Amino acid sequence: MNGKLAEIIADIFFLDEDEVTMELTPEDIGLWDSLNHLRLVTAVENAFDIKLTMSEIQSIDNIAKLDELVNRHSG
Repeated sequence: MNGKLAEIIADIFFLDEDEVTMELTPEDIGLWDSLNHLRLVTAVENAFDIKLTMSEIQSIDNIAKLDELVNRHSG
């Protein structure tokens, strides 16, 4: 996983970067609600200078999916 992505996730959800794994889901992170989902997407879009579609945003159900989308749009 990209270090910058892990840093953003840790910041949004008040985690240590070493707690951020590809397997994390909203069920694993108590703060991963709809508002923080949008905060996460906005932070990622700004940091990586990408724009996710509404469908892509709605498909993010774990960190691995977010990482995949970042890689797809950054590549």
